[in-house]
Amino acid sequence: MVPDRASAAEGGFTAFGWQGINLTVPSTWNLVFTQGDYRKGHIRLADDASVRLEMRWDLSREAYSPSSTVNTYLARLRKKAKKDGTSLSVQRDLHLASPIGKDVECYRWVADQQAVAMMSRCTQCSRAVHVQLLGSPAEPLKGLGRTVFSSLRDHPDNGTHLWRFFDVEFRSPADLPLARQSLQSGCIRMLFAKGLMRLEFVRASLAEMLLAGTDLAQWFEQFYAKSLKRRSFSMHSAAVRSHPGIRIEGRVWLLVNPLRLLGRPRVVRGACWHCEDTNRLFICCFDGPKGQADVLAQAIEGFRCCENV
Repeated sequence: MVPDRASAAEGGFTAFGWQGINLTVPSTWNLVFTQGDYRKGHIRLADDASVRLEMRWDLSREAYSPSSTVNTYLARLRKKAKKDGTSLSVQRDLHLASPIGKDVECYRWVADQQAVAMMSRCTQCSRAVHVQLLGSPAEPLKGLGRTVFSSLRDHPDNGTHLWRFFDVEFRSPADLPLARQSLQSGCIRMLFAKGLMRLEFVRASLAEMLLAGTDLAQWFEQFYAKSLKRRSFSMHSAAVRSHPGIRIEGRVWLLVNPLRLLGRPRVVRGACWHCEDTNRLFICCFDGPKGQADVLAQAIEGFRCCENV
């Protein structure tokens, strides 16, 4: 029997979260591609050798069933296989998973590679999620499919979305969409925005190198000053998540926020800390109406930096 590369992974399994969708996946799989937003998008996870998971989602009110969607998808596969002169075999209605609150169909196709897949449609919000696990034709993927597919969740948890990828983990308000992302190896930035409200999460690696010859407050000013243009702010030393850190407080200039004269101020609130255990720097910053600034405390609390917090 050909060994299952994923289920045999030494690291076991871990949680993955993106755009409000959560899955349990092998810990050796990492995010390599993202496209779209909360309503419609596409991601891929890969191990060291190849793409192992593809997932597409679509929040549509159209009334169509998972079965009809699978019919359409397989028709395209058959057309491509015929054009390429490739043999394609299909198994339908596999009993692999029944996530709560979902209409699903699980199936398998085998050509020059293999996929075990689940098409899911939420009975509550109509969000459609198509997950495919990919491997070689002889690879035993059904057992892995049961684990991954059964873990599917696509609704907010207590009003927040869990984001977990690479070794980053935080929670964002469910009603605050992702506006911009930067997934560089040394620095990850995720900005969420709606109207006048902005909430940003930053994780920077190699903290000892970044702080060489400077301190945390100076590094924050140099690194984040452009994001606080036309804002006045002050900083003071304070422990954050039991780590050395600083707290940031400020407000938007009157030129940008004339409604402040009518009692509707916009403020800046944030925190930056150094996690020595992981040699990383973290920033969580809120910019928006003063009455909504209480989301910052929950955001900081949900921004996990190490095993000790």
